[in-house]
Amino acid sequence: MQVKGASLLTPKAHLDPDLWHGPVPDVTRHFRASVAYRLCLVAEGEFDGMLSLRQAWEWDIAAGALIASAAGASVTNRMGEPLRFNAETPRSNGVLVAAPGLHAALLAQLKSI
Repeated sequence: MQVKGASLLTPKAHLDPDLWHGPVPDVTRHFRASVAYRLCLVAEGEFDGMLSLRQAWEWDIAAGALIASAAGASVTNRMGEPLRFNAETPRSNGVLVAAPGLHAALLAQLKSI
């Protein structure tokens, strides 16, 4: 899937040009407050992906990550690493969820700050 025109659940601040290699991806931005809800909306197919660059507590993302993964989405932290749960520090370095092709394309454009 192409990044251009994808519907992405993410806060406006995450589309700051300083966070991306080259131009900011041409996506249609949407937002919902609950990160778990955003994960489930991607799993359901309502949106193409979701991006959160903030630290995420395990208990806020575990169920939604499982649901999105079971629906076929790629689910990683902002660096493209698998989410790990039951860690000593129960936080994830952001969350990126999308269909595999879109996930890879977003990850390639996202700076690893």
